[in-house]
Amino acid sequence: MTRPFLPSAVLGAAVLCLLVGPVAAPADAREAGRTLQYGHSTAPFWRVGTPDQDLSRLCRRGRFNQRAHNGFYIGYYGGENPGRGYTGIAKQGYNLIDPTGQAEAGVTYHFFNDGYSNCRVYTAPDPAPPQ
Repeated sequence: MTRPFLPSAVLGAAVLCLLVGPVAAPADAREAGRTLQYGHSTAPFWRVGTPDQDLSRLCRRGRFNQRAHNGFYIGYYGGENPGRGYTGIAKQGYNLIDPTGQAEAGVTYHFFNDGYSNCRVYTAPDPAPPQ
């Protein structure tokens, strides 16, 4: 059995990528494809807030979405969750694409399957600050 010949140019490019890659890594976690977990829960993801059918419909149409899908998220696990799940987080002025102006101040939006035809948006009021 003969092995295919690997041209030296391709091999050189691969070595260069390995050597330069770590040096040229982006400083921003979002650019690097990393995400930040806000919290976790054993409760089912659908209890994170109140389901909003209108916003869910807009989400499925690409009119109410996260800028960075699940860049900041809550992870869910436990007996009531079929496997594991997560919801991405967005707010008015943070990580939100909202060309129709639907977002409200003081509300956090949780996205399940943003970018898919079964996207669901849950709304939750911001908690009161500690006194």
